[in-house]
Amino acid sequence: MELLELDAQIRDKSANVKSLRQQRVIPAVCYGKGYENRSIGVDYQSFRKLFNKIGSSQVFNLNVDGQKLPVLVHEVSYNPMTDEFNHIDFLQINMKEEVTASVPVELVGESPAIKMYNAVVTLIKDEIEVRCMPMDLPPKIELDVTKLENIGDAIRISDLQLGNKVEILDDLEETLVSVSAVEEYKEEEVEVPDDIKAEPVVASADKVSEEKEEKAD
Repeated sequence: MELLELDAQIRDKSANVKSLRQQRVIPAVCYGKGYENRSIGVDYQSFRKLFNKIGSSQVFNLNVDGQKLPVLVHEVSYNPMTDEFNHIDFLQINMKEEVTASVPVELVGESPAIKMYNAVVTLIKDEIEVRCMPMDLPPKIELDVTKLENIGDAIRISDLQLGNKVEILDDLEETLVSVSAVEEYKEEEVEVPDDIKAEPVVASADKVSEEKEEKAD
């Protein structure tokens, strides 16, 4: 399978990163065990399109000065105000050695329990950590929830079938998806203690009139 590619340029460490971002270039670093650390920059839109397509669990080639470096997106930081990409860590890998990566989990279908019992299907764990050869990394793990027919049904990590090339590193007893009943909200009545209960005081017209005359005097 041919790997997707992303162009990158060597970045001067002394360059103003704020200026780079204004030019729609994302500051980044590329590193890996036994490999040279590189400070680089990548085009914002090019990375956005690639990341939306493959996420952090697929290997692709980072083109740096004519070199094709097989990498994974190791970490992405975001601007807390705009939620735009702020910085990227690329992990360079050896295509002949196993890698560890987190693979996203995606729900497929609709549980019959939703219509039958007005139940709620909850995704408890949205990614699975695995170890395998780079080209065997699954892009995502799909969970078919159409088999969850009753309240209390669940899918655990032990139920996954990823083949013998992919080793799951998470606890096999962990629950990925569960079906539960909708809890009805009941408004609680607050009791007022007898000692602070009081009858409303209604002032008579004569009393109000007398008070006004006293103030006038």
